[in-house]
Amino acid sequence: MTKQASSLNSAAMTREARRQRAVKCAAIVVAGVIIQTAIILLFVFLVLRVRHIRVRVASSPAVEGLALNYSSANPSFSMAVKMQVNIRNPNFGHYKFGKSNLMVSYRGIPVGQAMIEKAKAGAFSTKKVKLTVAVNSTGVVSRNAKMKMRKDLYAGKVTLRSQAELTGKVHVFEIFRRKKSAGMNCTMDVNIKSKAIQNLTCH
Repeated sequence: MTKQASSLNSAAMTREARRQRAVKCAAIVVAGVIIQTAIILLFVFLVLRVRHIRVRVASSPAVEGLALNYSSANPSFSMAVKMQVNIRNPNFGHYKFGKSNLMVSYRGIPVGQAMIEKAKAGAFSTKKVKLTVAVNSTGVVSRNAKMKMRKDLYAGKVTLRSQAELTGKVHVFEIFRRKKSAGMNCTMDVNIKSKAIQNLTCH
């Protein structure tokens, strides 16, 4: 092999080596971009995605001071319902919410309310709020509603509905803030004979 041919062959090998290095570098850059994109997407979908806040009445409300009037002219009931409201936050950031009213109704008629104070539910945790709701039937005034109430009293069961709406923000790393509302709608039966809550259902 002549000296000139050897030089040409060496130059060709050098160019091929450079081309391979360039291809390898490009592949590394592309792989890095893909990995970074995947990490960003994972961060967005897992960390920044705001999940549903669940608000529920815990499973063991208690009835105290139950008073009943079975008269046909003016039937009535009154009681204090002690309950715990659980606010479950499944997000990476804490959930700050403002004051809210918990309303208790009987056949669609308001019969009691309590204040849920502003607070914070930590990331992946449940905030437990204890409330005592004074419930009475003074708002039941129509004749038809009173007749139905008297029937319920004699049947030994009064069905109550508790509702609340929380409004707040999920704070992620104290940088990202996402508005989030959470509602509660629970029904429960007050067993007059046992003075206990039964058939608690929340959705």
